[in-house]
Amino acid sequence: MSDALPRHASTVVVGGGIVGAATAFFLADRGERDVVLLERDGLGSGTTKGGLGGIRHQFVDELDVRLSLMATEFWREFSSFTGSAHDFEERGYLFIAETAEGLAQLKEPLPLYERLGLTVEMLDRQDIEDLVPGIRTDDLAGGRICARDGYGDPLAALAGFAAGAVLAGVRIFEGTPVQGLVRAGGRVTAVRTMKGDLHADRVLLATGCWTTPIAATAGVAVPIWPYRRSIMESGPFPSLAGIPMVIEWESGFHFRPTDGRQRFAMPNLTTDGGVEKGPGAPPATFDALDFAPLEVPPSLEPWVKARAARRHPAFADLRIASSWSCYYEMTPDDHPIVGRVPEVDGLYVAAGFSGHGFMHAPATAQLIVEEMLDGRSTTLDISDLSLERFRTGRRPFTATVL
Repeated sequence: MSDALPRHASTVVVGGGIVGAATAFFLADRGERDVVLLERDGLGSGTTKGGLGGIRHQFVDELDVRLSLMATEFWREFSSFTGSAHDFEERGYLFIAETAEGLAQLKEPLPLYERLGLTVEMLDRQDIEDLVPGIRTDDLAGGRICARDGYGDPLAALAGFAAGAVLAGVRIFEGTPVQGLVRAGGRVTAVRTMKGDLHADRVLLATGCWTTPIAATAGVAVPIWPYRRSIMESGPFPSLAGIPMVIEWESGFHFRPTDGRQRFAMPNLTTDGGVEKGPGAPPATFDALDFAPLEVPPSLEPWVKARAARRHPAFADLRIASSWSCYYEMTPDDHPIVGRVPEVDGLYVAAGFSGHGFMHAPATAQLIVEEMLDGRSTTLDISDLSLERFRTGRRPFTATVL
């Protein structure tokens, strides 16, 4: 948005996705001056533009649920905080299970939800049919819903955060790739771009699956890698408007309405036609990451059409109008790295969200700003999200990908 790159900033946020824009907004909201955001392409051109837009509380780890509770307080009042419109449609996340094992897994975190004051209900077949009229349920063991879940629009939210940040004095530079970090001893001192070095008191890498190579220029190993996922959208589809986000627990198949259409998310398919809900293991090395082309595999559309028609007769003649792929930014435990880099003063990371970056963006941004400006996050303890957990072998989370 700006032209001439300054020589110095108090804080440089690298990455113009939803997390970077939200962090810039909250830095300005805290009164921080001379904040600069650098984006290599256009705002939201990475993972943010490709997401499904889901916002949910139904996790199995307590910190995830608390992050969602914190984030949804902001999503509900987005316009009053930012002055921009963003519609959080609280229509619920409806998980449906086909097996007794799947249903038992859905029941397992209920005591956690009750302890945190979150209303989550188990459903029988009739309950599911009442929520999604006409849905096939004869093959289901049951389901689970939280009515406070829902979905939003990642690009609209990003635009609101960016506009609010700019109005508060943040300078945003699109088309400005960061080539590396400049480190002097135990401190980061600048970011290097083709337009010159930008010196900074602190630097945040909110760079998704591109974080690893940038951090490596400062001698920091970060275990984040790209994993391609795909989204499809129907043509005009007036039926099933207003239903919850529906997720098949075993297959990972999602669908939900959006602007008079239906949007679908699906697992990847293996070469033998099996379902792959997430990567099997981290790459052997992070020195040369495999950025698979962002193409939608041709095998996915017929699978989606068949799966959709199997689940609801309204999808019998489904027409896919558009499809796209994006990168999930994965970590070994499917949870983000958020916090300071212990061995490099002034360097922070907020990346590796494994599909949850949009829904948690308001909470993540507020908490990383607390850590940057106050020395630690105070609203929630996010020490478990530190990069150090991968160095010590500590595993505080349950790895799950939807």
